[in-house]
Amino acid sequence: MSEPSTKSVADPSGASGVEDKSLSDQTVESLAAMLRVLADPTRIRLIEKLEACGRATVSSLAAQVPGSQQSVSHHLRVLHQAGVVARDRDGLWVRYQLCDWTGSWVIGQLAAGLGDEAQPQG
Repeated sequence: MSEPSTKSVADPSGASGVEDKSLSDQTVESLAAMLRVLADPTRIRLIEKLEACGRATVSSLAAQVPGSQQSVSHHLRVLHQAGVVARDRDGLWVRYQLCDWTGSWVIGQLAAGLGDEAQPQG
C-alpha cells in the first residue's frame, strides 16, 4: 500500500509550504467502489431502515421500501458483499443489520449538506 503524498504546494493565497496530503490510488479506488455501492436509492433506504430498527429480515424490509422482495434481497446482497451489512440465521429467518456505520454516516452528512433536516425514520 502506498503512503499519501506530502509534496509542498503553493497556497492560492500566496502562502507557501502547505502540504499536499493526497490519497493513495488504492484508497481512491476503495472510496469510489463504496460510493458506487451507496449510490442507489433502495440501498440508501435499506441503510436508513436498518439504522432505525437494528435488525430485520428481507420480508420486513421489503414492506418498508419500494421494490419487490427479490429486489430488496439483491440490494442487501450488494451491501453484504461491500461489508456494510452483516447477516445471521435465526431459525428459518436470515436477519440483516448494519456492521459498518460509515455508509450511514456518509449518507447523513450528504443529506445535511443538501439541507435535509429530516429526522431518521423509524
